[in-house]
Amino acid sequence: MTITAHLPVPATRIRRDHAALARLLEERNVKYGRWTYSAELAPAILTRADRARLQHAAEAIVRASELVTDIVVAQPQWHAHYAFPREFWELVLMDSGYGMNIPCARFDAVMNGDAVTFIELNTDGCSGMSNVDALHASFMDVFGAQPAYGLQAMHYDRAVPHVLDTLLLCYERFRATHAAAALPAQPAIAILDLPGEATHWEFSAIASACHARGLAAHVVTPAQAAFDGRTLCFDGQPVQLIYRRMLGGDYAEHLNELQPVTAAFRARRVCMVGAPRSQIAFSKRLFALLHDAAIQAALPAELVQAVRQHVPWTAPLQPQHALFRGASIDLLPFVRAHRDLFVIKPCVSKLGFGIHQGRFMTDAAWQHALDAALPHDFIVQEFVDLPTALFPEPDKPATTTTRYVHLGPYVFGGVFCGTLGRTCDNPLLSLHTGERLLPVLYTQST
Repeated sequence: MTITAHLPVPATRIRRDHAALARLLEERNVKYGRWTYSAELAPAILTRADRARLQHAAEAIVRASELVTDIVVAQPQWHAHYAFPREFWELVLMDSGYGMNIPCARFDAVMNGDAVTFIELNTDGCSGMSNVDALHASFMDVFGAQPAYGLQAMHYDRAVPHVLDTLLLCYERFRATHAAAALPAQPAIAILDLPGEATHWEFSAIASACHARGLAAHVVTPAQAAFDGRTLCFDGQPVQLIYRRMLGGDYAEHLNELQPVTAAFRARRVCMVGAPRSQIAFSKRLFALLHDAAIQAALPAELVQAVRQHVPWTAPLQPQHALFRGASIDLLPFVRAHRDLFVIKPCVSKLGFGIHQGRFMTDAAWQHALDAALPHDFIVQEFVDLPTALFPEPDKPATTTTRYVHLGPYVFGGVFCGTLGRTCDNPLLSLHTGERLLPVLYTQST
């Protein structure tokens, strides 16, 4: 992966082009809540070999996570790793009906040279696909259209078409499995979340993409649902496929309001893409399970190798003896004494809340964070160095700033389909620490 900080055109022209890009991002609703994302002016450029490495690694870890999910469901001794409410756990244990536990996934990834490392996996209403597609189209409309930038031969992935392909694939399999439900060949799609979510721009973009494919699609909320024992409707409109964008934690908290949806799912009268079972892999305990010796004994050798190569050492944050870098450790005292080696994370969180990176903390702050985390559901993970690169400042393109680079590979339907690129001036990526979108382009050369 390469990033060129110094753009080959005069600063006045760069500022003009940055303004044009900003206008396009506003017009095309590349947003989170009311905030329109800003974008880096220098893209990340992957070679064909870079992209292939990222694809191979991401698809392998999703396959491993699928198998771990099956193991957790089938073997009750693993159930204790999850603290779902009883009624929601019953939904988690229900098969999706289309042969996939994780139809929608996005990693948080690090590329250091040829090494690909995944530090998190999001399977819970994973977001950003429409923003990524609009960013890349806008960036190439402005910068790619001008030969002076040297980007004419660059390509980029389009994630949204794969989202739609995955919805239809899951529905086709669900319909074939549950023929008695007499579902129509082409579904009406409900994009489900709570009202007022900051990602609502994406829901509208996905609905528009569905309409362009000739599919009926509506953005809906739980309060609009009704089920008569045969047909699930939202505001009176029948629906056969739910694209669940609402978080699993929100689903568990709103079970009473979601009774019609739950009843239809139980009765197999609706296909839910992002069924509750995907929550098993959403918990950051998944990475600890991937490194568990008993789990690895049940995985194919090539997937065990992929885990060891691409997933950092991870363990539940609790009193125990563990193997770390080939040596047996008393985990809690060791983690307390070696904060520079570790990160602690809540097993279920979003937007980076609750994550503590020991390397960037005082010892007193690290000890306090550990004490606060121990009564709760946390994991400890080996710290992974994040790559940095120089980027031109949008308002002063002759000035460059060092920023951390984060990649978010998407895997929909088990297939790699694009990358959410982001940068930040802080090693902990969040909207509160200067996050910007990063175009991720690739060449056809190796």
